Amino acid sequence: MPWRVRTTLVDRPGNLAGITSACGRSGVNIIGLQIFSTPQQVIDEFVVSAPDGWTDVALAELFERAGGAQVAVTRVDDSAVVDAPTRYLRGVHAVIEDGRDVESVLRELLETEPPDVADYTGHDVLDLTRRDGSVLRISRAVPFTAAERTRAQTLLSLVSDAGSGIPLISPSPNHQVPIVREATLSDLEGVAALHERCSVQTLYHRYQVPLRMPMTTRMARRLVAPDSGQSLVVQVGLDLVGHGALEQVDSEWTFQLLVEDAWQGKGLGTVLVKQAAARAKASGAIRLTFVTAGSNDMLLRAVGNAGFVARVERHEGNVHITVPLAAVQSYAAG
Repeated sequence: MPWRVRTTLVDRPGNLAGITSACGRSGVNIIGLQIFSTPQQVIDEFVVSAPDGWTDVALAELFERAGGAQVAVTRVDDSAVVDAPTRYLRGVHAVIEDGRDVESVLRELLETEPPDVADYTGHDVLDLTRRDGSVLRISRAVPFTAAERTRAQTLLSLVSDAGSGIPLISPSPNHQVPIVREATLSDLEGVAALHERCSVQTLYHRYQVPLRMPMTTRMARRLVAPDSGQSLVVQVGLDLVGHGALEQVDSEWTFQLLVEDAWQGKGLGTVLVKQAAARAKASGAIRLTFVTAGSNDMLLRAVGNAGFVARVERHEGNVHITVPLAAVQSYAAG
């Protein structure tokens, strides 16, 4: 099993050569190297394989005799040989696509779990700031370098921008005034939570097929950021209670909406229909088609309550409600 050795060196020519020569004479093979530079000194991180019988203390003494200072040695596995940028990119993928907890991913990347560390003197602390202002604290025995601090904060910021790594929003009884706005990637978890609260029938009306839960991050991203079009959400307090996807396929524009069961019959569908029509008109559409399952009369009422004259057609059991947009006022972004 390999070892990770981190040591501080004065930044002058020949110091690294002294370390490599000492390792060679002792039969210690260097299989990986990272260099963390500062204006006054250099922190070198080696991944080495040592002959049987070597311990962390023996390796630390070898590096100290070769000119290293503040030497820390830990056991690692074979993944330590993978270069750091690749490991961090894989970490982003694990959070966004696989739904892993960002803290556990960062702890793996920063290797905060034991084993013991030679010459242990106390834990270093790394405080990372989430988008919502909360702090994620990580500590370990081996001090963090400036590069590691930057990498960890960047990873947390990236997954937060994508809607991950932030605690789930909780329902709020206050500010019960619906707000319709364009969705952003920070709404991924809110849209997923909305779907989890909807009944099977409501989901069927929206998707025209049984929707298997729980929703994946990939599907939530597709809903929040369509490839061609835009996504709308209805927010009440901290909760998202409605969602609609406005999309263009060739020259045709469609809109499909979802309103949480407890908020149906309160006019939210009508508001979404009006917003979708105005935004489609602003994007150059001349007509807009609303798609739903054949048994959904609520969408028909929402279109009628919005004041639209519509053409209703059936396509393979689904209902397409098409409205002309000539008389619709275009949406003007504020």
